[in-house]
Amino acid sequence: GEFTATKIIGPKAFGDIFDIKGVEAAIPDPETKVHVCTIQGLVRRVLYSKDPSDVPPIDQYDLMVIDECHRGYLLDREMSDAELSFKGQDDYISKYRRVLEHFDAVKIGLTATPALHTVQVFGDPIYTYSYREAVIDGYLIDHEPPVQISTALAQAGIKFERGDEVEVINPLTGQIDLTHAPDEITFQVEEFNKRVVTLDFNRVVAEELARHIDPSLPGKTLIFAVSDAHADIVVAALKKALSERYGEIEDSAVRKVTGSVDRVGQLIRSYRNDSMPKIAVTVDLL
Repeated sequence: GEFTATKIIGPKAFGDIFDIKGVEAAIPDPETKVHVCTIQGLVRRVLYSKDPSDVPPIDQYDLMVIDECHRGYLLDREMSDAELSFKGQDDYISKYRRVLEHFDAVKIGLTATPALHTVQVFGDPIYTYSYREAVIDGYLIDHEPPVQISTALAQAGIKFERGDEVEVINPLTGQIDLTHAPDEITFQVEEFNKRVVTLDFNRVVAEELARHIDPSLPGKTLIFAVSDAHADIVVAALKKALSERYGEIEDSAVRKVTGSVDRVGQLIRSYRNDSMPKIAVTVDLL
């Protein structure tokens, strides 16, 4: 889109001067100067072409610019439909690397979040531009020092000594029974809202957040939850805490924005452009 819209010589855009092919063009023409494609498309053409003559020649490209060239984040999130065609992370990296090595071209990888895989495929970075430099140069806005919220329970964790009487819930029947801890059981602070999600913990954090967030003031807030179900808990707790502190608030002021909600794309646009929602509760990568 930028290639065809950005004017570079008078009224002419780059796309007017040079032939450009997009992702819909599986095989670029000989006169094509710029070819925009996905790594999945290249994998299909290079590794799975039924006719060997359809495999792109190794000198197809002079220069390959790979945007978002890190693949490490796949370890930390669910894979997209396109990525699910690979058996797993190792398979993805293997094919990714094989496709890039197929072409005898200069390859430039761009990423804001380099991972171990980035170095394995591209080598050490030849140019880095830090967050702090970007702030000094005026491209990014500096952040305020973080406000860290911690509860006494989170600091101390939960600990049951051997022999302590504890309540155990049967997840299938919902029945609660009393038993004795067979050994010492400890839940550490980092497990809160990961393995241990408690309503009281989220209520206390929501009340503290309400002290810092006035929904009537300008600005937006983005809250990350650990799961879709946890996002529901956070939304409910935050609405209650904000109402108790500031009076009645609009129901649309706090919304869950995850893949499970209806018309999530429209909701994201509203969060970005409209006055409501003020607070979005999401999971993982928005």
